[in-house]
Amino acid sequence: MRIALNARHMLVDRLEGVGIVTDEVMGRMARSHPEDQFDYYFDRKFDQRFVHSTNVAPHTKHPVTRLPILIRYWLDHPVRKDVVKQKANVFFSPDGFIPLGMGIPKVSMVHDVAYLRYPEHLQPRIRSFYNKWMPRYLAYTDHIITVSEFSKSEIIAGYNIPADKISVVYNGITDAYKPVSEEQKKLTRDRYTKGRPYFVYLGAIHPRKNILTLVKAFEQFKSSHPSEHQLVLAGRASWHTEEVFKAIAESKWKDAIHLPGYIATADATSLVASAEAMIYPSLYEGFGLPLVEAMACGVPVICSNVSSLPEVAGNAALLFEPNDVGQLAQHMKTIVEEESLRKELITLGHERSKYFSWDIAAAQVYEILGRFAKMNLGIQTQNMTFSDYNRK
Repeated sequence: MRIALNARHMLVDRLEGVGIVTDEVMGRMARSHPEDQFDYYFDRKFDQRFVHSTNVAPHTKHPVTRLPILIRYWLDHPVRKDVVKQKANVFFSPDGFIPLGMGIPKVSMVHDVAYLRYPEHLQPRIRSFYNKWMPRYLAYTDHIITVSEFSKSEIIAGYNIPADKISVVYNGITDAYKPVSEEQKKLTRDRYTKGRPYFVYLGAIHPRKNILTLVKAFEQFKSSHPSEHQLVLAGRASWHTEEVFKAIAESKWKDAIHLPGYIATADATSLVASAEAMIYPSLYEGFGLPLVEAMACGVPVICSNVSSLPEVAGNAALLFEPNDVGQLAQHMKTIVEEESLRKELITLGHERSKYFSWDIAAAQVYEILGRFAKMNLGIQTQNMTFSDYNRK
């Protein structure tokens, strides 16, 4: 089988979200199937770490897709032309964008449809791109993979897609996310908060992430609970961040709020594992990867009770209404003061984290790609199911 991949999100200096999923899934797939050929399509100079195996052929096709209009050109011209030339059996796009008019099966991964629920949180030209092109992509793709039952229901509702055209494949947890020693915790705290304990948020600074509520809750926590606890907001500034940064600058507790910027996985693992708790106040998520990463590290989780987050967290987190500042502040206080509950959440989180595996995710995606590649070759196959996978 020959698999062509939209690899444009695998960026060594900004490996986030879609890029992490692509790297984890495709790396395992390529190494597990030396009998297959993989063509990776990048839009800029690639890092050798993303050439996962000797059966991976990297291709750089310009232009760099910094603008939506360039994504369309990149896919429909240089990428499509080369995919046809290489005689690929199936095209896989982890960001949902596909070449149109290409005569091979296409499988798309759609992580969420936040742009439908919160269009005001997108730049106008990006919003316009999604509104114009996503209906076409989803209609034209042969199969859709998404990352939660919640996202599946949202795609069905938003685009009237048949349920049997969508498979749910949960994300996994990078092996590096695991508990660290007390010595490592001390070193990490020394690095980020001058040795003080801290709550951590890991992700982009963006309106949809609801960071303003977290800042207000932290202020309330500090005002009612005398302690040295700090707040670390780790992630790149995305869009419409002015209100958040203004609130931090004007906060009585601004010196206790830290903004280290984007953190690469090598450092993010110790940052998460050394935290008092992971707080994830997002208004809308397709999955919510930082939740399960924190659980794998033995760190309690506090998250909002909307979108996919309750599905992913299960019974292993403290949930709150996303705009209830007081409830979030109380949960922060509970984590600090109630050691027995804290230990219970750590135990529940550890068990919950076992449910999410990149090995399983890679195997499931491979079966879907294989089904459509075989259809392209004229081989009839039975529908695949994933009920036999043991997630324990």
